[in-house]
Amino acid sequence: MAGVLLSLMSVALLLFFYHDLFWWPVDEGVYAYIAQRMNAGDIIHKDIIDLHAGYGNLLNAWAFRLFGEDLLSLRYPLIAITLVQSIIAYILLASRGPFVACVGGIAVAAFSFVQFPNPSANWHALGWFFVLALCLEKLRPGSMLRLFLAGLLVGMCFFTRQLSGVFLALGLICVLLVEAPKEQDNPRGPALLIGAVASLGLILYVATKDQISALLWAGIWPLGLLITATLTARFSWGYAGRTVMLVLAGFLIAGLPLAISNLSKDAFGFWLNDMLFSALSIHGQAFIAQASFWNLLQMAWQVMLSGAGLVASLSGLAWIFLILTVPALGIIVNRDVTHVQRCSPTAILAVFWAIGALHYQIPIYLMFVLPAVLCALLILRGTLALSVIVLAVALWAIAFQAGQPVERGLTGIIAGERRGPPVRAELPGVSLRLMQDDIADFEALLKELERTGSDDEHLMTIPVEPQLYFMTNRTPPVRYFSTAMGLLSDADVTNTITALDEAAPLNVVNRRFDKYLTPLSAQLLDHVKAHSEAPFQVGPFDVYRYAPEVASTSAPEQ
Repeated sequence: MAGVLLSLMSVALLLFFYHDLFWWPVDEGVYAYIAQRMNAGDIIHKDIIDLHAGYGNLLNAWAFRLFGEDLLSLRYPLIAITLVQSIIAYILLASRGPFVACVGGIAVAAFSFVQFPNPSANWHALGWFFVLALCLEKLRPGSMLRLFLAGLLVGMCFFTRQLSGVFLALGLICVLLVEAPKEQDNPRGPALLIGAVASLGLILYVATKDQISALLWAGIWPLGLLITATLTARFSWGYAGRTVMLVLAGFLIAGLPLAISNLSKDAFGFWLNDMLFSALSIHGQAFIAQASFWNLLQMAWQVMLSGAGLVASLSGLAWIFLILTVPALGIIVNRDVTHVQRCSPTAILAVFWAIGALHYQIPIYLMFVLPAVLCALLILRGTLALSVIVLAVALWAIAFQAGQPVERGLTGIIAGERRGPPVRAELPGVSLRLMQDDIADFEALLKELERTGSDDEHLMTIPVEPQLYFMTNRTPPVRYFSTAMGLLSDADVTNTITALDEAAPLNVVNRRFDKYLTPLSAQLLDHVKAHSEAPFQVGPFDVYRYAPEVASTSAPEQ
């Protein structure tokens, strides 16, 4: 009991101190804007393109209703999710002893949303990972309840963040194959069919990363597990049918409320299109494809040996440890499944969950998977030495990474550079502690938008600044909040220009040198520049007053 109380008190203090630090305005703005429009009566997917299936949006909309329309309100569900994760981690590790369990609970919180304080759907999905892990660990293998709940939880994850749900589903398939009967009298066919489909899906995803380092870091370990589990499992077609039907029933029931809601609003087709196709529009961009954990590992090694100081050296060492935990877990789980033909379901799930970091190989995406990976490592190898190392790295992460701005850059992040102190913002709907320069830029920007525009006119941002829609309570004259997502053809550009002309005059805000500026977005921006006066410049932003009849007098960009 003392260990439980110590763990919970530590987690509560951590969340209390860090929950209102930092923002990443674009991401934060997406979730806030969607929730704001939902509460205002707009039909998501029909009136506004959105990439997520729905449950995360519902959670955010409810948070606004309960706590007020403020970005701080979106942090409260994250606090609750993190507390639940830490409790589950303690339960999963209880057999290892109170010290290991306490370390696990603290580590799960230390690498939770406080490392990227933002209502990202990745954090919501992580909660479903831990609930599914608890379900698989504590319920009897093969039972109807366990299979149905597993499908339901995978479905809840998928309809929160689709890609996370896919990885969790692949992990569940592998768990069930590892646990399946292996009697020689049973046919191989059912296992080969199920395993082949799952392996093909995994291969297709990993192949899109187009990096050998990505394959070695996280891709080969889940594939090895699937192949081993598939080749050793032998069960009847009846067993396979029963298992698939129960899991599928749970999955479909998870999505049923969203399907019914969208059908009732005549938005079902829009919902399916956004969920299955619009979400793909943000993948494959150059800056995402170029990121690599191998480069981060090299950078961490250089920082550790640079002689830049004790903090930098320890930070470089910590990052090396954290990056290597993913392949280390993959190796351990593959060895256990191969030689013992069994393994903790949590550990198997975590190997597949780690693939999620390959989507965008930067520190933030590593943080999205670390709680699962570290908990799994402690379950499998919860020695005193490893527990002390994990605790030390968790304390380092709290001291030098939690609540720190991304603007430090990769070098600053790897070296454990700290910035601050933050101050309380007094921006509309933003009760967070932020950097003073950031606050000043947005104060000046909002003042200019208020001075030049009326409350009832539209606002447009290129390529993506949805936090401005949220803070000004204005909407764009188009269905999308990101030109990278909404401009997929020349016809889309033409239609957007028509919408801008009908809404004119209006302000158009552009963040200079934005990584999301696609060629089609640049084409639209050129048109806006050609029909606007010289822009008002504040911080990284240009504000154009767009009017179709205006011939450009814009000065060259500085």
